[in-house]
Amino acid sequence: MAELDKIPQKQQIEVVTVKLDDDIIETINDYQSKSNLLVNDFGSIYIRKREIQDELVRLDEILEKAEDDFKSIQFQLKEVVEGLDEKYPQGRINIKDGTIQYQPGAPTRKQMQEQQQEEAMQQASKTSNSNQMGSGMKVVKE
Repeated sequence: MAELDKIPQKQQIEVVTVKLDDDIIETINDYQSKSNLLVNDFGSIYIRKREIQDELVRLDEILEKAEDDFKSIQFQLKEVVEGLDEKYPQGRINIKDGTIQYQPGAPTRKQMQEQQQEEAMQQASKTSNSNQMGSGMKVVKE
């Protein structure tokens, strides 16, 4: 502790006051006012941004529900149309008149689709068999 006593201590601190020019005071006040306005704007922008984000979330929920409803209605409509096609094959519905024209004894659209798929599989099988014939080698594309 004796060593601390040997360090010179300054007993007096000199402070000087100087009058600033009015131009400097006005400039500082102007910048402080602008800064305060910007801080206020930042707060308003942040709040508005949060409101928009919340609204987007709500809109996404509404959109998702609407998409689900649309899919459900389309499925139900498809079932009704398929039921009519079973009863009235190859039918053409006139909503305005409330009538349907159809071909008695014709295959239904579902039967035609199944037949086309079967023919496509047979064609693919024939093509595969023809590629394997000849030299007894299978053709492979790499």
